[in-house]
Amino acid sequence: MIEFTDSFSQAAVAEACSAFPNLLNRLSLELTLPIFLRQTDDNGDISGPAEISPPKQLRKTQLFVSSRDMVDNLPKEIGFCRLVRDCDTYGTPHGEWRMILNGCYYNHGDNAHPQWSSHT
Repeated sequence: MIEFTDSFSQAAVAEACSAFPNLLNRLSLELTLPIFLRQTDDNGDISGPAEISPPKQLRKTQLFVSSRDMVDNLPKEIGFCRLVRDCDTYGTPHGEWRMILNGCYYNHGDNAHPQWSSHT
């Protein structure tokens, strides 16, 4: 799940993803969560069909952009927090969200020649 802290952050990330397709690809890859468990062999290769099972944890990523981090209409930095929440044996969430990772996606280049990387 992806959550934005405010509508400004949502608009800034959408604008950046529209302007920088490589950032969109990176976010899509890094923020995609596995839905199914897969059987693997001793080498870690997939050896069987996907198994649907209740999740042991829910995960979400919060994205935020500060207005100070804008260059023209595009963000220079996109902050993120990754959080988890435990689930019972039936997949029902309980307890509080816990932060497990905090960092940012930072453009080391400029708007004409972007170089996005993540820092945690």
